Amino acid sequence: MSVPSLSRRHLLGLGAVAITGAALSACGSSDKGGSAASPSASKLDLNKLSGEITFQTQGLKGTFDGFFNDLIKKFEAKHSGCTVKWTDLPGADDFDTTMVTQASNGTMADVVNVPSSTIMALSRADYLLDIETAVPGIGDKFVPGVWEKLNLGKNGEHTALPWYFGPFVVTYNKDIFKAAGLDPDTPPATMSDYLDYAQKITAAGKQAVYGNTSWYMLAEWRALGVKVMNDDFSQFVFASDPNALKWVTTMADMYAKGGIPKDSITGDLDQSKVFGEGSLAFGTPNASFLRNIQKNAAQVYGRTGVGAEPLNEGIKPLFSGQYIAVSKKTKNAALAAAFAQYVTDVEQGRAWAQYGIDTNTATVFPVTTKALEELAASASSKSAGNDPFAQARVICAKEATQAEAYMPDFYVTHGVSSALTDNVNLAITGDPKPQDALDKAQAQMNKLLARPNK
Repeated sequence: MSVPSLSRRHLLGLGAVAITGAALSACGSSDKGGSAASPSASKLDLNKLSGEITFQTQGLKGTFDGFFNDLIKKFEAKHSGCTVKWTDLPGADDFDTTMVTQASNGTMADVVNVPSSTIMALSRADYLLDIETAVPGIGDKFVPGVWEKLNLGKNGEHTALPWYFGPFVVTYNKDIFKAAGLDPDTPPATMSDYLDYAQKITAAGKQAVYGNTSWYMLAEWRALGVKVMNDDFSQFVFASDPNALKWVTTMADMYAKGGIPKDSITGDLDQSKVFGEGSLAFGTPNASFLRNIQKNAAQVYGRTGVGAEPLNEGIKPLFSGQYIAVSKKTKNAALAAAFAQYVTDVEQGRAWAQYGIDTNTATVFPVTTKALEELAASASSKSAGNDPFAQARVICAKEATQAEAYMPDFYVTHGVSSALTDNVNLAITGDPKPQDALDKAQAQMNKLLARPNK
C-alpha cells in the first residue's frame, strides 16, 4: 500500500528491501567454503577489539549515507585499529533464500540487517550467533514485547537484535470520508471499524481501499484478531478462523462492487499516485508514505487525516521492522558483536530517528525503551497542528513503546507468503470461494512450513 515497486518487507519496515544478486565477499567472515569454525556459545570479550568486519544493510545506501558514514566513523574512532566496511544490496523478492545461500557458502557479511522471515530462515539453519550468550544482558534495553519474541535459535537462543521500525498509522482522504457520510475527523479505531468504513465508502461509489491487498494482509489479519498459527507455531490454522473468512469475504465484496481497483490485484497499482489524485480513501499505514503525498500532491495532503493503527480489543501495536544479526561463521565475533551492540544502542537509535526528521527522509523509530520514552515525551510536548506528517510522528511515538513482534511474521517466508497471497487474491477476484481459498492456502503453507523441520 505504498510505492508499488517496493517489496512487502520494505513496506513493513522502512528501507530494507529484499535483496538478490551476487553474494558479497565479507571481510572478516569465513572462507568461501564455509569451513571456518563457528564461535562457541560463550561470553565474548569486547574490551580488546581489532581487525575488520563487513556490515551489510538493505536498500539504505543512496538515502542514508550521511548517517551511516558518521556512525561507522564514530565507532572506528572509539575502537582504534578496527575497520568496518559498509555494503548494501538493493531489492528483490526472495531475500530469505539469498541470505541462506550466502550463509551456507561463507559469503554472508559479518553483521547483517535482515527482516523477520530471514531471521527465522537463518536461525533454523543455525547460521546466526547466539547474541544473548555472547553479550549477556544485551537485550535489556529493548522493548520487552519485541525482545521476548526473538528467541528463535535452535535451542531458544536470541539470534538477532531489533533495530528500527515504522509504527503503523491509518491515513485517509477526509473529503472521501465526508462524501460517504463518515465523520472526516474520526478515523477508524479498530480493524473492524476500518472494514466497515471501507464498505460504506464502496457503497457510496468511491474506490475505498488497498493499492495492493497482499502488502498488509497479515498485519490486518492480526489487527482483526485472526489466529494465524497454533500456540506452538507448528501449523497455520487461520482457515477455521471466522475473522479470516470475514476479511476475505469483505475484500471480495468490495472488489465486485468496484471498491478495490482491479489493477491492484492483477497488476501493480501505484497507490501513492492514486491517493495523490484524490480518488482513493485510504493510504498506506506507513507514515513515511505521507512524505510522497506532501511533496507531490499538496492539495490532497492538506485533506489527509491520520489516526492510530486500527486494532481490535486486546491487540497491541505491531512491530514489524528490521533486525541486526551476527554471522555464526564470522572470524571476528567480538568486533562483529560489539558493532551490532553499538548500532542498536540507545544513542544511535535516538540519532537514527532524529536523522529521519532532520532530513525529512523517513519516520524511523528505534526499539530501545529509553529512546522511545524520550521520543514520546518530546512528541507530547509539541503541537502537531494540522500537519499530517507531524501528527503521524506524535501517534507513532506514543504507540511504539507498547509494540510487540508478531510471531507469524517470522514463519511467513517468501514461498509461504506467496501461497497465502496467491490463493486469497484469486478469491478476492471471484474464484474460488473465500473458504476454499483459505483451506487451500493453509494446506500449502503447512506443507512448506514442515520442510525445514525435517
